[in-house]
Parts: sequence; C-alpha cells; structure tokens
Amino acid sequence: MAVYTNLNKFHLEEFLKLYDIGELKSFAGITEGIENSNFFVKTTHGNFILTIFEKRVDIKDLPFFINIMLHLNDRGYYCPRPISDTKNKFLQKLHGKPTIIVNFLEGKSKKNFTIEDCYQVGESMGIMHSQGKDFGLKRENSLSVRGWEKLIKTCNNNVPISVLNTLQPNLMGEIQNSFDFFLKFWPSHLPKGFIHGDLFPDNVFFINNKITGVIDFYFSCTDILAYDLAIAINAWCFDKKDNFQDKKYQAILNGYNSKRKLSKDENFFLPLLCKAASLRFLLTRLFDWVNTPIEANVVPKNPEEYIKKHMYFKKLVKNIKYIEN
Repeated sequence: MAVYTNLNKFHLEEFLKLYDIGELKSFAGITEGIENSNFFVKTTHGNFILTIFEKRVDIKDLPFFINIMLHLNDRGYYCPRPISDTKNKFLQKLHGKPTIIVNFLEGKSKKNFTIEDCYQVGESMGIMHSQGKDFGLKRENSLSVRGWEKLIKTCNNNVPISVLNTLQPNLMGEIQNSFDFFLKFWPSHLPKGFIHGDLFPDNVFFINNKITGVIDFYFSCTDILAYDLAIAINAWCFDKKDNFQDKKYQAILNGYNSKRKLSKDENFFLPLLCKAASLRFLLTRLFDWVNTPIEANVVPKNPEEYIKKHMYFKKLVKNIKYIEN
C-alpha cells in the first residue's frame, strides 16, 4: 500500500455519493507498501479502505482481484470484501483511475513474530489455497520467471553502476545467472492454482496473537501453489539481520501441511522456489529503489535484504544438488 494520487475532502465526498456507505467523517493516506494509492476512510456507517490502482496495474486484471476476494469471503476466509456501489458495480473511477472500496479488517500486523505466528501463516495459506481450488478465473503471474527478463533489462539500463556496486559487485551478473538457471529448471509441472503472491507480515493482521485478516490481493494470480509458500518463507523466516530461522521455516511448513499436504515433488523443489522468490523481490525492489517518483508518499524498500536472502538460497540449492538427483 502507498499514496501516489492525492485526494481532498471534496473529491472523496463526491465519490462516496456513488455508494450507500454513509457520509464521510475522516480519511487518511496509508503509506505502507509500494504498488497502489490507499486510504483509510471513516464514514457514518463504518470504516473502509479505498484503493486507487496506479499505472503498474492492468485494468484487465481487476475482475480477478475483486472476484477472488468475493470468492474467499463467501467461504468464510478473513480477507477484505469489495463493496458494491448503488448500481451493484464494484469498480469505479476516481481521478480517472480505477478504484475500489473494501471493508476494513480489524487487527494489526506484527513486526516481531513468533514460531506460533509462522505456523498460523502456513495454516492460513493452506486454507486459502484449498478454498481457492474451485475459483474459476485465471490470471497469469506477470512477475513470475518470464516477467523477470524485462525487469532485468530495465535494471541494467536504469540503475546506475555506482548504486549496483554499492549493493554488491557484479550484482546484475549474479541476477542474470540465476535467471538462466530458472529458465532451465523451472518446475512447471507442479500443482497450480490461485496464489496470494504477497503474503508479507504487513499483509497479515492479528488480534490477541490470532490471525484475523489477510489483505492486499493485488498481486494474486494463477501460479505454482508452492511458489506462494516460498514467498512467505522469504518474508517470515529470517531475523532482522537476515539470518535464516529454521524453526520458523518448519512451523510454516507444518501449518501449511495441516490444511493442504505438499506432495513429494513440491517438497523437492521448494528450495528452488525459495531462491526464485528471493530473486523476484530483489528485482522489484531494485527497480523501485531508483524508479519511485519523488512526489509519491511512499518509501521504497532497500533491495539489500533480498540480496542476502538470495545468496542464502543459492547456497542451499547448490549444496543439496537436487537437480542432479
């Protein structure tokens, strides 16, 4: 979440006339995240989140995002529910940009999380994947292997050599080598379905140490289910010094397996998928590090964290040599 498009009270009051959710009492921009403009909106009927989709989001993808939240919500999953306007439409435009409103979920994300929290995260993802099994829509993952080539070219052309060398010498060479590796060994035969694609700690809410909400479905897509788990492992299984925490890793796996059992092949390729997930976030953070507009009310995330994670998983994959097995 972030703020690229600024709103004033008049704009929002006029926009809310399209809905039957009460009159505006207050609103505030939400600066966490990097992708869209998000606002906390309080009305006489309750609390809501308004999202304005920015340039990186393709409008053709919005029905997928809206419908997966409706699908999961109908099955009792604790995700936001899109709010329809008075004409029963979920998608509107504000400042000429596609916009939706969803209900507000209670709870707070955690900066420090326990082994039990990690178990719940795995369990929650297992439930989400199981409940999404019969979801009919599909959306290609634009940030999977084939989508990285464009990002690599953009980073090569746009990121100054001085920035790259400060982060790590020959960083783009390391990235290219990993990309070539994934093109050769990508396990496209693994089970696919709906994935969240961004289950980071700031997208999971807790109350009294119990998960009460999962938000930000705007990277969701159709892809390898275990790849979603690999993204979560990258996000939840390292300490503040980027050291891997095996107990948290085992907790996520145990939680996930309690709701959806990983196959032998999924377990086999999970280290490769973890390495791939680290490369995906390294690339997007590296791109955003030098391409986020100065006027945007958003703090780009340092890619250095994912350089360290990528090197950890590179060593793990190399050491177990499972490709030759």
